[in-house]
Amino acid sequence: MARQKLHIDELYEVTGKILIEKGYAGFHFKLVSDQLNVSRSTIYEYFSNKDELIASLMVHLMDTIMAEYEGLEHVETPMQKLRHIFDSFMKYAHIHQILLFAPFVNGDASANVKKSMATLRQQHHTLNRMLTDVIEACKEVGSIRADVPSSLVASLLFQAIQIPKSRETSETDWNSLIFNVLLEGYGLPDGHNVATT
Repeated sequence: MARQKLHIDELYEVTGKILIEKGYAGFHFKLVSDQLNVSRSTIYEYFSNKDELIASLMVHLMDTIMAEYEGLEHVETPMQKLRHIFDSFMKYAHIHQILLFAPFVNGDASANVKKSMATLRQQHHTLNRMLTDVIEACKEVGSIRADVPSSLVASLLFQAIQIPKSRETSETDWNSLIFNVLLEGYGLPDGHNVATT
């Protein structure tokens, strides 16, 4: 017999897993209800359609990420702030897979979807602005080259979440290695490997 109540966090967790496994087109309430052992009508008590559920999940995930940056102003140096942001990107790499479905969500499906998608865009803008500000602060103190566009640095840091995790190295050491390669490059410091054009 199907249970009739569920916790929103359970619903979000299962929704995220199904999105990653099946994609947006393959996602539907029947899959969710089967995995949660609830009737579809129970899910409809929370959300009127899949776009509402997915959009709400995305806002919830961005809230989780944004909470990581509370108190960032108390971190001493710009480079320590940048490392904190990078570490949280790596910690929540799985969330990025879900957020990639944002363009597929029908923003006109309901007023709730429209509101959630507007919130998601604002969260993304806030996160991008915060990252850019920290990168600019790193440039001001000479920790990052001033001639490299901040947007490129931000993109490289963010895209690092796509690098497969190492099985031989701890996650902390792997993240440090990636961060240091991004910061210092992978060439030898003596200049023997200067590329010629």
